[in-house]
Amino acid sequence: MNTMTARALLVGVLIAVWAWLADAARLHVSMWAGVIALGCFFAAGGGISGLQKTVVAALSGVVWVLLAHAVRVAIGGHAVVAAIILGATACAIALQSRVPLLSFTVAAYAGAGVALGLGVNTVNEAIRAGVALAVGALVGFGAERFAGMAATRRA
Repeated sequence: MNTMTARALLVGVLIAVWAWLADAARLHVSMWAGVIALGCFFAAGGGISGLQKTVVAALSGVVWVLLAHAVRVAIGGHAVVAAIILGATACAIALQSRVPLLSFTVAAYAGAGVALGLGVNTVNEAIRAGVALAVGALVGFGAERFAGMAATRRA
């Protein structure tokens, strides 16, 4: 079995285990958020570097959404104000790409999208979103490592 097939099978197994554990242990960890981070991990090129880029940038997106919510609550206002704040948040996410550690913009926008989709309004909700994103990236990293070990054993 080649490395790509092994990695694909391991991703499937790890996602299935995650889904089962989340149900059995009643963990409130969003599967879809994790799958988004899994895709970001592979888009970042995988490995330690891809894991680092994905987790840090995705968590920054969650933090930006949390900050945007705090600003919106502090200012108040109507839908127009909320839209302007969200636009400013999107601009800030794009500008953060100038910082090398935060330069994987895809994951930052993905993290922000997950936070918006989950309705993150509090630090606890942001932590839940962050955990789901980190677990998703770790699933990809684990699958990649196990597939690499399997290929090495075969050789």
